[in-house]
Amino acid sequence: MAKRDGGADESTGELRLRWFATLLARFPVGTMVDLGSGHGLFAQLAADRGWRVTAQDARGDRFPDDDRIGWEVSDVRDLDLSGFDLISCLGLFYHLTLEDQLSLLDRSSGVPIILDTHVVNDRPAPMTLSDPVSPQGYHGRFYREPDQATHSTASWGNSDSFWPRPQALYRMLDERGYDVLASMPFYLPTRTFFLCLPRAGEAVTA
Repeated sequence: MAKRDGGADESTGELRLRWFATLLARFPVGTMVDLGSGHGLFAQLAADRGWRVTAQDARGDRFPDDDRIGWEVSDVRDLDLSGFDLISCLGLFYHLTLEDQLSLLDRSSGVPIILDTHVVNDRPAPMTLSDPVSPQGYHGRFYREPDQATHSTASWGNSDSFWPRPQALYRMLDERGYDVLASMPFYLPTRTFFLCLPRAGEAVTA
């Protein structure tokens, strides 16, 4: 079976869709924004289940033709995240700088997030990372993004991104009123899903 970037293959994609559906089923149907939607398969899965979906990506060249979904080509750094019942962030977070990760979480605050991302742990990373760093006290490593002109999944607008250690990710979320109440097993050595729920009494600030 052919391997994709980061050690993923076709079965990995099927597993991600199944786990996303499992986490999505925890919520009553409503409005969802799918950040960095890419091929749009997760947005379509949510639409199949009755969700009203906005799918956002900086490129949009892989969007399928599906008029049930609002397809939006934009920079996630400028996106208004208010008014949604759920945010999915699947494969985008680890392509952002720390500053943009924190901004995204600030703008998401009070809204549940299904997050699928790489972290730095004690297992071998599928990409070459920097030596350990601690910007703003968040421990992790930097990743040098590939050429954005030739890689459709590379970051948009930044040459380096930040991969936090798990405890740094938990701290980011905790500081913005989130508890990570469920996470799935790691389906790649450094990557898994996290279910991020606002703590009781946390108001939407957007």
